[in-house]
Amino acid sequence: VVAADDGIMPQTLEHVAILSMLGLQRGCVVINKVDRVEPEVVQQLQDDVRRLLQSTFLAQAAFFMTSSLTGQGVAELKTHLENEAQHVQQRQENGFFRLAIDRVFTLEGQGTVVTGTAYAGVAEAGSDQAVLRLMPQNLPVRVRSIHAQNTPSAYAKAGQRCALNIAGVAKNQIERGNWVADARCFIPATHVDVRLQLLGTASTVLKTWVLVHVHIGAAHYVAHVVPLSQDQVQPEQTALVQLVFTEAICSMPGDRFIVRDAQAKHTIGGGVVLDPNAPDRKRRSIARLSWLDGIENYLQGRGLEFLLRQAPYGLEQIFLQRLLGADVTDLVAPVGALWVQSPRSATAKVLIHQNAWEHLLARIETVLAEAHERYPDEPGVEAARLRRMVAPRAPESVWFGALHELVQRQRLVLNG
Repeated sequence: VVAADDGIMPQTLEHVAILSMLGLQRGCVVINKVDRVEPEVVQQLQDDVRRLLQSTFLAQAAFFMTSSLTGQGVAELKTHLENEAQHVQQRQENGFFRLAIDRVFTLEGQGTVVTGTAYAGVAEAGSDQAVLRLMPQNLPVRVRSIHAQNTPSAYAKAGQRCALNIAGVAKNQIERGNWVADARCFIPATHVDVRLQLLGTASTVLKTWVLVHVHIGAAHYVAHVVPLSQDQVQPEQTALVQLVFTEAICSMPGDRFIVRDAQAKHTIGGGVVLDPNAPDRKRRSIARLSWLDGIENYLQGRGLEFLLRQAPYGLEQIFLQRLLGADVTDLVAPVGALWVQSPRSATAKVLIHQNAWEHLLARIETVLAEAHERYPDEPGVEAARLRRMVAPRAPESVWFGALHELVQRQRLVLNG
């Protein structure tokens, strides 16, 4: 929205940049207060705005000339917005529920109420569904009642503005930026790997440990920047970056964020979360950068195949749930991949590429054979010690699944 009597202002440029960074694909332009100026001024402003937007997602956007005093153009704008809303892709309702809290208050006789936008999934009032949690505090909450779009409702659904009357936590335990979410959504972390784009208008060069302000969900944090794919990020460049926060934050792969400068005065860029639980060591290794490329490939709709090739010990269920934002029950394994189930747990599953799986099994046999040759008087190698020799970084589910598989194939004998 641009006021005809003000013209293009600094915040106009910033708002266009933010909308682009948030990944929006559709929109329209409103020139308001057209009753305040001459028609030729409105025409000139139209031309200026079109030039400003020609390299953005609003390049082909519809324009509306309106006045809130005379009513000019308002009915046409309303009709346009309603028609557009019918063609916008719906948010995912079958995923894990999560709502970003932007306000909290108490109502007499009702208790604690939080308001915010539901990002995904569905929550049901008064149900015994899987416990929702206040994050990052990790406190269980129960939803007593719901208002969705200012109307009492039995459900809160993805994409809606909602007010949740919750039990289990007090108002003073909740802050803006917290989440009410399915327990499987978040593992709070201080290190988050992202794809970051620096705006051409940014006057900042991002070097290691530069301080920035990060806006994600309804939260505002301070973080240090650690470039990963290059030594520094120049204006107009895009790079893989690790954000090191001063406190543990909640995010999921694919979440969008906005970055402002150290003084929090100017928007300088934004991007998308790739790994919300990144390591603080070996973060620039070739294997690590390939892993992030694999996540990015999946988020861009190219499937899990590339990511699986970067995972010698497979993709754990807990990671896949967060990558998909949903349960893995209906996930069809890509060609050449298989599910490995740990004999010790019904829920610890790992999706692994067939080649990586067979390589791990062969490696176990080779190392064990070498141990027999080296220590002929010993009956074998204790399982935990063998794991340290073969694959110390393998998840327990993969390791015990591999031992179980080799016993089933009669390639190993377990004693005790």
